[in-house]
Amino acid sequence: MDVLVRVKQATDLCTSKLTQHIAARYIKEYGMEEHLKNIREIYHVKRDAMVAALEKYMPKDEGITWTNPEGGLFLWMRLPEEIDTEEMFPRALENKVAYVIGNAFYVDGRGRNEMRLSFSLGTPERIEEGIKRLAKVVSEELAAKHAQPVSSA
Repeated sequence: MDVLVRVKQATDLCTSKLTQHIAARYIKEYGMEEHLKNIREIYHVKRDAMVAALEKYMPKDEGITWTNPEGGLFLWMRLPEEIDTEEMFPRALENKVAYVIGNAFYVDGRGRNEMRLSFSLGTPERIEEGIKRLAKVVSEELAAKHAQPVSSA
């Protein structure tokens, strides 16, 4: 584990000199404003694809909510309290979809029914497919939780 931590730190602490030179040349030749305009449009389309897929595939009337961010590369989703996103994660992976578990963003135990979803890498079509798969996992998780008998303690 220590080796993995060091590798991650090494990759995250700074951008390589070569990458910095490539970025600087790109900005010099093409301009930053044009670049920003282009990437904003790209991520706007991807964000809209994710939100549309959530609206289309997520179970209705279950108290599931998500953000519709104005910027960034992620949105935040909250599931009903009885769903633990860490417990659900292996089933999501079995369905070839992943998310960041919500409690990773808290120090006090909150966020266990929350997740961060990224729309940065996939095409709109892949984003829709990923949300469709995630919605299936969430639906199955909700059905299993609703089927559990209530204890009479």
